Amino acid sequence: MLRILTLLAVLAGTAYADDNVTTYALVVGSNTGGPGQSELHYAETDAARVGALLTELGGYEADQVDVIVHPSPAELRDRLAKLAVKVAADQAAGKQSRVFFYYSGHARAAAIDLGDTEMPLVELRTRLFEIPSTLTVVVLDACQSGAFSRIKGAAPAADFSISSRQHLDAQGVAVLASSSGSELSQESEQLQGSYFTHHFLVGLRGAGDANHDGQVTLDEAYRYAYHQTLLATAETAVGGQHVSLEVELKGHGEVPLSFPRAATATVELPAMMEGQALVEDTRAHTVVAETYKARGAAVRIAVAPGDYDVVVRHNTTLSHCPVVGGVVDLDHCTSEPIVVATAKGGETETETDERTIPMRLEVGGILGPERRDAYTSSLAGFGYSEQALSPSAGVEVHAMFGINSHLWVGVLSSNTSMPSWSHAVTGSNLEEKLEWNTQTLLAAARGVLGTGRLTAYGELGAGLGRGSTHLHGADNMTYDDSSLGPAFAVGAGLHVDIWHGIGVSTGYELDYAPVVKDLIGNTHASGGHRGLLSITFDM
Repeated sequence: MLRILTLLAVLAGTAYADDNVTTYALVVGSNTGGPGQSELHYAETDAARVGALLTELGGYEADQVDVIVHPSPAELRDRLAKLAVKVAADQAAGKQSRVFFYYSGHARAAAIDLGDTEMPLVELRTRLFEIPSTLTVVVLDACQSGAFSRIKGAAPAADFSISSRQHLDAQGVAVLASSSGSELSQESEQLQGSYFTHHFLVGLRGAGDANHDGQVTLDEAYRYAYHQTLLATAETAVGGQHVSLEVELKGHGEVPLSFPRAATATVELPAMMEGQALVEDTRAHTVVAETYKARGAAVRIAVAPGDYDVVVRHNTTLSHCPVVGGVVDLDHCTSEPIVVATAKGGETETETDERTIPMRLEVGGILGPERRDAYTSSLAGFGYSEQALSPSAGVEVHAMFGINSHLWVGVLSSNTSMPSWSHAVTGSNLEEKLEWNTQTLLAAARGVLGTGRLTAYGELGAGLGRGSTHLHGADNMTYDDSSLGPAFAVGAGLHVDIWHGIGVSTGYELDYAPVVKDLIGNTHASGGHRGLLSITFDM
C-alpha cells in the first residue's frame, strides 16, 4: 500500500522534495558587452525563461528563484553572499539543500563580462562552491564557458540510476556549459534566444525525457542539449558548438532537473512524426520549441496553456500541422515543397524564412493641433479666422525593412490637411477661403525595444516636404501655390501583434516641415503634435 501511495504522489507531480530539502536558484542574464564586444539580444530574455521554467516545472518556490539582469560584479557578489547565508542557515537546521546557478551573457576564457567590468571565473567558481549546499548545479551559456570547470577525471558513479524524491542522495557539483573552453556560443534570431538555452529548456520541457518517466535528469538534459545544439550550429558561420558536462558527484540516484509530467498543458509529437519540428505559439508568434523528432515513440513537450501550431520539415517537404487536444493532428497538415536554389559559385542553398528580410507596411491616420507661427499671425492680421475646432488630420504610410529585431529602416509618406482659414468681405455676403495641405516623403529609422507580441519603438525621419495652398477669392477666382522644403519627424509608440502578422501601432509624433510660404516672406512650419493610429502588415 505504501508503494502505491508513493507512486500516486509521483504521478501527480506533488512531491518535488520533502521538508528536509530546500531548493534555491540564482539566475543571471546580461546583454551588455565588454570592451570590443557587441551587445547581445537575448541573454536577459533567456534568464527570465529559465527562472520561469524552474518555478513551472522544476519544483522551485517562486520566492526562492532570484533572477537578476545586467548586474555589476558587486551586485552579483552580494546575491551570492545572501544565498550562502540562506544555505548555511538550512545546514545549521539539519536540512539538505540544492543550489541551481545559471548565467547567460558574454565571457572570455578567464572571466565573465558584466558591462565594462568583469568577474574572474576563478572567483565565481570559488564563491559558488563555497556555498555549503548538498548539491550545486551550474549552467553557463557564454563563449568559452567550458573553461569554468576545473574538475579532472570526474564522472558519475556507476550506480546513478535510481531517482530518490525523499532526500538528496546525489551530493557534489555538476557544471553544464554551452560550449567548450575554446568555442563561441551563439544566438538565433529565429529562436529569439541562444541555441543552447533554447534546446536546454526544450529538453527540460519533456523532449529530453529519454525513458519517459515524466522527469528530466541532469544526464538526460545534457545529452539532449548536446545533440540538438550541435545540430543547430553545425551549419552556422561560427561553426559547431559542443555542450560540455563535468560532474563530481557521489551517492545514489539521478539528479532530476524538471518534472514535465506536472505541466497543465502539453504538445504531443506523435510516434509517426519524423523531421525537424518547430512548435509555435500562434498568439505570441514565438517559437516555443524546436527539436528533431525521430519516428518511434511519441514526445511530449510541456507548454503554457494556449494555441499552438507545429511546422515539420522532412526531406524536401515543409508541413504546417494544427494541434488538436494537445496532440499534433497529422491528418490535417498542409504541405508544400521546399524550394532549392543554386547559389553563385555552384553551391546549393535552401530558401528559408531565416534568410529573408522582414518587411512591414503600416497604414494609419494622424490627428492633432496645427502649429502657430508668424504665418498664421499674418493671416489673423489680415482678418482671416481659423475654422473652429478643426485639427490637422491626414494619412501616413510606413514601408519598413528589418535590419535586426531592434532596428528597422524605410520610408515614411504622409498627406496632411490643415484647418482652413476664411475672411468675410466687408459689406457683402462674399467670403474668401484659404485651404492648405502638406505632403512629405522621409527616410526613417526605428529602434525597437522588446521582443514578442508587444514592443515599444522610437523613430526619427528626415526628407522632403511639399506645401500647397488653395485660395477661393471673393471674385470666384482661385489661386494655387506650392513650395518645397525640408521635413522632419520624431515619434514613439507601441506595437501589438494581433493575428498572423497583422497588428496595431499607436503613438505620438512631432512633425516639422517649413514648406508653406506667403508673399510677404513668412514661412509656415507645417506640423505640430500628432497622435498616430495604424494597422500593420508583416510580410
